[in-house]
Amino acid sequence: MSTTAEAPREARFDLRMSREARALLDEAAAINGVSLTDYVLSKVVPAARHDLLEARTIRLGRQAWDEFVAILDKPDDERLAALRTHAAAWGQRRA
Repeated sequence: MSTTAEAPREARFDLRMSREARALLDEAAAINGVSLTDYVLSKVVPAARHDLLEARTIRLGRQAWDEFVAILDKPDDERLAALRTHAAAWGQRRA
C-alpha cells in the first residue's frame, strides 16, 4: 500500500535535525528519485504501523495459550451468569 496515495496531504509535520541528517535524507531521496516528503513517509509510516502492531499484539507460549483457552472454556460462575441476563441501565427508557 502506498503511503503517499492513501489520503490528501492536509497535515504538516515539522522537525528539527542537524544539517548532516538533512543532507543524508536529501541524498537518499534523490538516489531513490522521490521527493524528501515521499522518501521520509515511505520509511516512517511502515515503521509506525509495525510499532503499533507490535504494541497491540499479545504473544503467548503454548502453555500460556492452553491456560488462557481453559479459562475461557470454564463455565460462568453465578455472578457472571447473572450479568449476562441483566438488562443494561443505559438501554432502558426513563419514565
